[in-house]
Amino acid sequence: MIDKRLLLAALLAASAYVLLRGESRDNDTSESDNAPSIFDEITNTAGDYWMNVPSNGGNRGAFLSMLRVPEGTSGPDGYRTLVGGALFDSYATHPALAGWRGLPLSNAMCAGAGLGPGCVSTAAGAYQITKPTYVRVAAKLGITDFSPESQDAIALELANEKGALSDIDAGNMDSAIAKVRRVWASLPGAGYGQREESMAVLRDTFVQAGGVLA
Repeated sequence: MIDKRLLLAALLAASAYVLLRGESRDNDTSESDNAPSIFDEITNTAGDYWMNVPSNGGNRGAFLSMLRVPEGTSGPDGYRTLVGGALFDSYATHPALAGWRGLPLSNAMCAGAGLGPGCVSTAAGAYQITKPTYVRVAAKLGITDFSPESQDAIALELANEKGALSDIDAGNMDSAIAKVRRVWASLPGAGYGQREESMAVLRDTFVQAGGVLA
């Protein structure tokens, strides 16, 4: 059943989007007279919001929703988010393969990741997948784009590689997170020197997303 509060939030976000687009159109003479109506744009944006909620359901869907909270990508633009908060516009491929050069990290963050000063992060999307990880796992799975569905599949494969899927399916979140904590720096015990979410919050988020704990 659709949560009316979430739908309202999506429509409000869409309204803001339309107003911003309207400002740019005032000086744009290239717009067609057949441009979409405000209602169409609100409807389409709300539709994008619902697309951005993992739809595979069950504990795996809840796990994906849970991951997005500490990764900072739980909002409607999560699947389009670059490290640092900017957004990318195309799901055709990973942004770093489309010309984006990544975000320089602080020396402390570089050290936490075991890298030297001046390192750059190419983390992108709902699960902050880096370019090397995307290239490797996408080839493994036969994925050729960076769509929300592909991002979901890559995240689950990363969990599978760590032997965590059976724990996720069984609702053993403590065990699952312990196995994947080095994959996502925001998880407790990751050890990268970044902010780590607490297990209590993660368990609660997992349940709120429809997951069932063991």
